[in-house]
Amino acid sequence: MEKISFIRKAVVSMFCSFGICNLLFGGISWVETTGSAGWAGRGAHTSVVFDGKMWVLGGNNFAGSTICQDVWSSTNGVNWTQVAASTAWSKKWDHTSVVYDNKMWMIGGIYNSIFYNDVWYSTDGAGWTQATSSAVWVARGSHASVVFDNKMWILGGAADQTGCNDVWYSTDGANWSQATAAAGWSKRFSHSALVFDNKMWVIGGFASVDGNDCNDVWYSTDGANWYQATAAAGWAPRDFFGATVFDDKMWIFGGEDTLNYFNDVWYSSDGANWTQATGTVGWAAKAAHTALSFDNKMWVIGGANNSASYSDVWYSTGTGVEEKSNIKNQISKIETYPNPFVEKTVISYSGNKSTNNPPQAEITIYDITGKLVEEPKDNIIGKTLKSGIYFVKVAGYKPIKITKMGEIK
Repeated sequence: MEKISFIRKAVVSMFCSFGICNLLFGGISWVETTGSAGWAGRGAHTSVVFDGKMWVLGGNNFAGSTICQDVWSSTNGVNWTQVAASTAWSKKWDHTSVVYDNKMWMIGGIYNSIFYNDVWYSTDGAGWTQATSSAVWVARGSHASVVFDNKMWILGGAADQTGCNDVWYSTDGANWSQATAAAGWSKRFSHSALVFDNKMWVIGGFASVDGNDCNDVWYSTDGANWYQATAAAGWAPRDFFGATVFDDKMWIFGGEDTLNYFNDVWYSSDGANWTQATGTVGWAAKAAHTALSFDNKMWVIGGANNSASYSDVWYSTGTGVEEKSNIKNQISKIETYPNPFVEKTVISYSGNKSTNNPPQAEITIYDITGKLVEEPKDNIIGKTLKSGIYFVKVAGYKPIKITKMGEIK
């Protein structure tokens, strides 16, 4: 059995001669917009998308032992504007934020070992109004919040270092109703929650009962009844990781366990089966960062580890390559020949020497966003394509299997 192999020599030579040595073989690509945003390095902050901007609210500069009370916004991840140096809500971290009813909301959090159950909202990030100083749910931090079914929800969290697995919802931020006092998932904090496929999802976190990190995944359509998608996802148990929904998938980014920091990236379309998008990325292994989807990109913002509190900002379009399987007794070699002077790329392939029959393959071409742009009938392509970066996916025939995509130009 011999698997497809790309002859990368021509590809690498072509890319490096044009200064584009950002090959995507084996993983998705990440771009750093800034290594030092205007705001101080921090973790356990929140980020939302509101009014056509990304926002950073509060957090903890662990390196400087400073709790933040500021609000920043950006339209591109490079240039950040300080909207408020201090706010009506107190300095805090491990709070949650959502966008609901055309407002940004700040919910709960921690400052100087004080746990909060206050709720605030703003329409501009500068002026904040308190919806309640003391919600009915126990004060907490490291909880999770989502907007679902036209309500704001809080799920679990840490109350005086004791984990919670209760679920509450509100339509106005002042009046809260309990969906359940004890969800099916164990008491936990520093987990993530998403809304996907018309369900709320609870992912991973730190289980306070046994003191272990989790990699289980749960979902609910009503907040009261929870179902386990998997008891053990493919990624290592962790807490304080980022999560977002992008390209019709749930994604998680980095995080920590009791011994390690991570910078791996995983995605799933059903919560049960997870695929690793890349082993490592440009941003440091870290935790307490935020992740969001904005401008058709996934973003990872800030975070911290034992070495530093970060103010870096990274994005990815989610386009990458993935090896699914080997192709048995079909194609032994693939060669790509980028030509900088002619809008044409030749892809040639040859069969396994042990195979008497001519090789058969199915070639498809994708653009940088992952959109299918061409299904050529032969091995000469490119006249219908503009100059740019494309991905070539080659599948064998009998059986049809997908192998690596290669980036060519």
